[in-house]
Amino acid sequence: MKKEDVRTYTIAENTHSGLELELQFMPRFFANNRPGPMMPHAHEFYQIIWFRRGHGVHHVDFRDYPVTDNTIFFIAPGQVHAFDGPNDYEGVIIHFNASFMADEESSESVFLKYDVFNAYDSLPYCKITNEEADRLMLLVNEMNREYSLSGAFAHKDYMQYLVRLFLIRVQRSGERREVPKLYVSSIANRTFVRFRQLLEQNFHSVHTVQEYADMLNISARTLTKYVSQSAHRSPLQIINERIVLEAKRQIQHSTLSIKEVAYQLGFEDPSYFVKFFKRLTGKMPKDFRTEKNASIIIHRNRLINNKNMNMKQKIAIPTAEGKLFPHFGKAPQVTVFEVEDKKIINKEVLQAPEHAHGAMPNFLNGLGVTDVVCGGLGAGAVNLLNQMNIAIHGGAPAEDVDAVMNAFLNETLQYGDATCHHDACDGHHHQGL
Repeated sequence: MKKEDVRTYTIAENTHSGLELELQFMPRFFANNRPGPMMPHAHEFYQIIWFRRGHGVHHVDFRDYPVTDNTIFFIAPGQVHAFDGPNDYEGVIIHFNASFMADEESSESVFLKYDVFNAYDSLPYCKITNEEADRLMLLVNEMNREYSLSGAFAHKDYMQYLVRLFLIRVQRSGERREVPKLYVSSIANRTFVRFRQLLEQNFHSVHTVQEYADMLNISARTLTKYVSQSAHRSPLQIINERIVLEAKRQIQHSTLSIKEVAYQLGFEDPSYFVKFFKRLTGKMPKDFRTEKNASIIIHRNRLINNKNMNMKQKIAIPTAEGKLFPHFGKAPQVTVFEVEDKKIINKEVLQAPEHAHGAMPNFLNGLGVTDVVCGGLGAGAVNLLNQMNIAIHGGAPAEDVDAVMNAFLNETLQYGDATCHHDACDGHHHQGL
């Protein structure tokens, strides 16, 4: 799989005396690694991200999740995620390879026992109380102390114990909406977790319930019963959802053709893959790629803007009656601000061009515009503006244009959905408040 937009990070085996574990703290982590965490990326290791304090958005596998105080995220290998920005987060990040947590006394993985790194069919985060946060912080402080004692007796064993204890406490007390806790003493739950593990290892080539039942030495009917009891869904639904998730990852984050994606996922007939994807997502694969690539461009431009705020800029905002107009290509006016060192030195309200394909991007390019702050815009406009090297800051709220501009310059502008579907552009649905 050739990566285009996604970088995959690893932990070297000799990290910190061979521990294969990293312990880092926010906000220093973001300061030392920006803009990497804010761009779509993946890991070959497991990641625990505890936001002790802070508010923002965490993008994980095509969904946005709120970050609030005492939110703990669990990111499994291969999951693609990104942060909306550093946002003055405070907290702890723990990285470790699967081998670090291997259980030598049991054939069962620690992840089967604790069930927190459920990568594709549950919410990737939980909430904890302030009281539990204080208890977990005692564990983190002990981890940090032990982390520096690389030559101490039973150093790795003690670090494993502390991380496991952290996971146990979270599994006991963390509030994970929509996801029931799995108790492995139940034969149904144990079978479900084993099914999920087998699916993760084989989804590229094994697509039927019967094949997974054969691997588990049970009937397809029994597997369906156990999975339904544990997950309240059929095993076929879970199989299809896992295949679609991987298809989305490859369509968005690789340069593979749709036909190549189909073959990689075990579809002998690419046309059947296209129908399968459309049936489960409501979109053709090529349309999904176009829309998501546009979203990546918009997200990247927001990050780049934070580095370019001290240069001269010519910023255009599509407007109507003094407010940001929510649909980029249909705005009756354009308000253009000339900015230097975050200060507005000129403002001009211009009549927008007539609505036509490419009209607005070409108009702005002719004015020498460097940035566009807007509500929703289509993939075609995104691609044209990107070719013209005009930075896009989409998803801004339909509010007073001066207030929007000031919030943009102060880096306090709150962004919402920047996608504009032309068959649904009758209402003001791009709100970023």
